[in-house]
Amino acid sequence: MHDFLFTFQSTHLALKGEKYHKKQGRRIKLIPTPFEIFAECGFSLEMNLDEKELEIIRDDKKWQYSECYLILSENGSNRRYEKI
Repeated sequence: MHDFLFTFQSTHLALKGEKYHKKQGRRIKLIPTPFEIFAECGFSLEMNLDEKELEIIRDDKKWQYSECYLILSENGSNRRYEKI
């Protein structure tokens, strides 16, 4: 399992994505987009997924996201993001 961050083009799409994934029973967090990442929207979704779930979510046409990042932790608190 890994933590992933999904960015959006608008607040509307971020909120729609949050609602969609909550209905699917996924545990997600709507968070402010980290300042290290350039995104059109100030909100992002964070999800803890395994590789199979990630593939399913990225191919799901019922929601729209801009970019997906793997969240890498250093020293427990500092975060780095790797675009995938």
